[in-house]
Amino acid sequence: MAADTLLTPELLAFVGKPMWDAETSLVRESDILRYHEALGDTMIVRDTDGVLRAPPLFLPAFHHGGTIGEDGRRRKPGEFDLPVRVKRRLMAGCSVDFGVPIRAGDTITATTTIESLTERQGSSGTMLLIVTATEYRNQRGELNRVERWTVIRR
Repeated sequence: MAADTLLTPELLAFVGKPMWDAETSLVRESDILRYHEALGDTMIVRDTDGVLRAPPLFLPAFHHGGTIGEDGRRRKPGEFDLPVRVKRRLMAGCSVDFGVPIRAGDTITATTTIESLTERQGSSGTMLLIVTATEYRNQRGELNRVERWTVIRR
């Protein structure tokens, strides 16, 4: 590691660690129906047992709470700031992998971890690419989806 690197041992120790407290939310049939209505989606699907299935991009409302940070962004309960000297933040992308469908009556738990930290040189200087992975699982532990967000700090 170069002397001016952003990837210090202290920072690298955060890889694989939770970014903030896990969040849990109950999926109500009314929430799924409101989602359909908001999209103008008339393709409502019920599984063979009669339970309403949510569209792939549906997520229940998670109550974040928390406080407003110096940068104006809401901090979730248990969230920490990474110890980096670069403070500007830019969303760089998102990918979603889908698992089993979310259904009415499910209790979904979202857990976000730091998946990777990568240093890059850009035209304006050194950047840190932070990839977080948020897993959404139901009460049976089945994976509903994984969202990977890339944030650039510079």
